[in-house]
Amino acid sequence: MPFMSRDSDITPTLLCYSIEGALPSIPSSISVKHCDNREDLAVNWVDSTSVLLLHAVSIDRALMAIQSYLTLSLPDAAVIVLLDSAEKQNHQIGQLIRQGAQEVITSVEQLEIAIVTARLRKDRECGLQSFVHLDVLTQLANRQLFQDRLEHSLEQHKRLRQELVLLILDVDRFHKVNDQYGHLAGDQLLIGVSERLSQCTRSSDTLARIGGNTFAIIAEHINDTGNAAQIAQKLCDQFKDPFMLNNDEIYLSASIGVELARVVNFDPSQMIRRAELAMLDAKHLGRNTFSISNTPRPADRVRAGLETALHHALENDEIHMVYQPQVTMDGMNFKGVEALMRWTHPIYGDVTPINFIPILEETGLIEAYGIWGLKQSCAQFKEWLNMGVVPENSRVSVNLSPRQFRQKNLAESILDALSETGLPPSNLTLEITETMIMQRRGEAAEILETLRIEGISVAVDDFGTGYSSLAYLKMLPVDYLKIDREFIKDIVLNTDDQAIAASIIQLAHSLRLNVVAEGVETEDVQNTLLGMGCDQYQGYYFAKPMMPEEIPAVAERCR
Repeated sequence: MPFMSRDSDITPTLLCYSIEGALPSIPSSISVKHCDNREDLAVNWVDSTSVLLLHAVSIDRALMAIQSYLTLSLPDAAVIVLLDSAEKQNHQIGQLIRQGAQEVITSVEQLEIAIVTARLRKDRECGLQSFVHLDVLTQLANRQLFQDRLEHSLEQHKRLRQELVLLILDVDRFHKVNDQYGHLAGDQLLIGVSERLSQCTRSSDTLARIGGNTFAIIAEHINDTGNAAQIAQKLCDQFKDPFMLNNDEIYLSASIGVELARVVNFDPSQMIRRAELAMLDAKHLGRNTFSISNTPRPADRVRAGLETALHHALENDEIHMVYQPQVTMDGMNFKGVEALMRWTHPIYGDVTPINFIPILEETGLIEAYGIWGLKQSCAQFKEWLNMGVVPENSRVSVNLSPRQFRQKNLAESILDALSETGLPPSNLTLEITETMIMQRRGEAAEILETLRIEGISVAVDDFGTGYSSLAYLKMLPVDYLKIDREFIKDIVLNTDDQAIAASIIQLAHSLRLNVVAEGVETEDVQNTLLGMGCDQYQGYYFAKPMMPEEIPAVAERCR
């Protein structure tokens, strides 16, 4: 176990500088950096926890050494003088103390105690307290000290090509421990984790707690991924045995990210970030393992991570619905909203639908997510109706995915959602793509007719991008056509887009269908579509997708 001071779990770095002669052997429990000259002392300076050991054959030589040290401008380093001579004069020792030494010893056996007392005396002299560098709970190095030491280690790496590896360790699913046993019990487990990690790290390593259940290890003189992997595996192995908590056995695991300092100009924040990303990779691999950072991160690894996270996103309350208003082309009448699913992950942040909806579709999770989104949207719209903030004839539009559309009990599930939330069928519109219709022509007509009979309306989304048969479209129970935004964004200047949009509007009206334009972002686009006779639109020009509490104020603008 790395040597720790008695009043802190910070591992002091001992800088050894011998004025003359060979330095006696230092106990292996102490982290040592040997310095051949004064310049080496400056280069190897770590932080305010460092202790300087000056070795001299006599008190006179020791006084010269201290004076030499004082020219280095390392004011925070505690100083221990190791004398070869056992003949100590009290007044001469006092002179050493006055010159800047905190301890004077004549044997390396006295060194461990001397380090503690020297550091404490220096802290008092500087008006410092050791807890400034400590994590209060675990008594390990805190984040500030960790960052200071990482900066120093990277500077060493830059100057001396000294090998370096950073490991970020996160205790898996620790929030469940807090939820089940309480935060006080969780704190006791974190103390136990810190003790085990301390037992398997070297005296020269820096072990720190940098977050709630996140630890960091800086290990120097590690020059390849094989050695780094051995360290990471050793850390993982510390979690094989259960932790005891009030006579209960608690099994924990850890995910570890490993980053080696590969380039000279590595920035500390960059190295931390890459180690954190590698740690996330380890979690995506199933947890209880480690991952060594790669450049760049493979796209399939990212996708695998998203897929794993989606299995728990609903239960972790990471999914929510936003709503984009739909209004008449003149913006005077509120016609409803389109419900859109959003995902905010604690690490990935806001994940766009284009990145997670296909994964839901491929994994089959879309069925659970889809019915959840439908119920949320129906319940929310019912609440608005009850409050009187939206017109009674307005609708909430909910998208159906291809996989949902293939469900045998789709119609039953939709009707159950309406029954459960109390939303009238006439206030619900289901959006499907033309491709979905054409892939299941016979079944599509049957499903849509069942829903139509109940009073639910149907919109064909992204119209114009698929391969609909116009004759077949005429036979389907459809109420709306939505013009895809690809034909809308350049409609003011692009004559081809103008022709396509005008044709869709004319076709829809000939079939007694309403037309909704998507992606209307400017007044010019709105006016162009208004002139073509488009019925409704949605887009940033009127309102962006918004949280439920924002809708009442927007609907009020149309009154």
